[in-house]
Amino acid sequence: MRKQHHRFLLLLLALIIVWSQAAPAIGAAGPEQQEPMTVVVCVLDGCPDHSLDYLPEITYLRRLCLDANSQHKTIEAVFPSSTAAGHAAIFTGTYPDKNGITGKEYLGDDGEPVRFNTPDTTEVPTLFHIARSAGYGTAMISAKANVCRRLSGATDFAIWPGSVPDWVIESVGEPPDESTQYDNYAGWHIELDQWVLRTVEAYLKYNDGPALVGINLGSPDTCGHRFGPVPAAETTDALCAISEGLEELVATLEATRPGRWSLIITADHGMTRVDTGIAARDIVGDITDKDVPMTLDGGALYVWADDEDRGKIADALRQTEGVAEVIDINDKARRAELHIEHPRTPPLIAISERGYMFIEALLFMDYTLGSHGTLLDTDIEIPLIVVGPKADAVNLENVNSITDIRSIVEMLFDI
Repeated sequence: MRKQHHRFLLLLLALIIVWSQAAPAIGAAGPEQQEPMTVVVCVLDGCPDHSLDYLPEITYLRRLCLDANSQHKTIEAVFPSSTAAGHAAIFTGTYPDKNGITGKEYLGDDGEPVRFNTPDTTEVPTLFHIARSAGYGTAMISAKANVCRRLSGATDFAIWPGSVPDWVIESVGEPPDESTQYDNYAGWHIELDQWVLRTVEAYLKYNDGPALVGINLGSPDTCGHRFGPVPAAETTDALCAISEGLEELVATLEATRPGRWSLIITADHGMTRVDTGIAARDIVGDITDKDVPMTLDGGALYVWADDEDRGKIADALRQTEGVAEVIDINDKARRAELHIEHPRTPPLIAISERGYMFIEALLFMDYTLGSHGTLLDTDIEIPLIVVGPKADAVNLENVNSITDIRSIVEMLFDI
């Protein structure tokens, strides 16, 4: 009896010692502490918010807009409503006047337009820098090469069709052959996005730790330009295929990190149907024989005209059918309002009306039915959908711009 009593006392003493050591750790952790999250930010390139209304009700994207376990809100893209500026705004949480990505191109030291296609052109840290410094894995997986290159500065993996690691080829296979894209234009770009989504799933299985993953899906944009935005059949097919792939991605997220993931679905810009081109180079050529650098980006035109010609070019553009607005270098208030005042911003910017776009040659309009870049609602209003076990904890009340997505990611990561 005494031996049993002695053993009981020893066991009780051991439990007290263990509890005394464990209790401070439990208290410090608190009931709200969770295991680190994986956050996936998926950009549907060129997808206006209203296009989701045209999808069949059974599609995953359409269901998410109505699901009580996810959140959907219409937010605004930045100006210019284009791929480079949009992705920079999403992944830095800043406007072009702060991050330096002022459009598709900027004027290089040689006086020629240069694409924004290297990470050093972004002048502020990205979400990938923030996630990496907090100890998270980072990956950008994109259908478009330049998108991936620009955002590759702090990524463990930057994957696009021209840069594919061996483990992706082994688990997913090669991306579709680029030389065959014009055999079935819509089908090829849809297949490319499916490859991108399978690659994201492979990454999540390859790396089971917490991570920030960025995705660019290009088929809504490429099909939208060629065939027109939704409800064009080809562009609708692209979104339906993406919808199916996203549902599979969510299943993989839950299988690989149950309860510890969030998916943010948004767009860099929208898309507007067009039928009339504005031959900007012809307009400028009628005014001067100089080789004036310019960038034609759909509904936005950037002109690096000198002081001698700038006023005459501006007047000519204002008198051109289909031009909604011309912003001169001296329009400081307007530039500030649009958040575009930056040394890289050209002295002259023109914006087209609905149905019009700036184009190199009018014959290109024969196979161009969609454009973007303007301030039209169809270019600016884009979706924001938050999915995942913590979706209901995200407060979207003050989220109105793609620049606000950064705050959502930081909240989910608790950094």
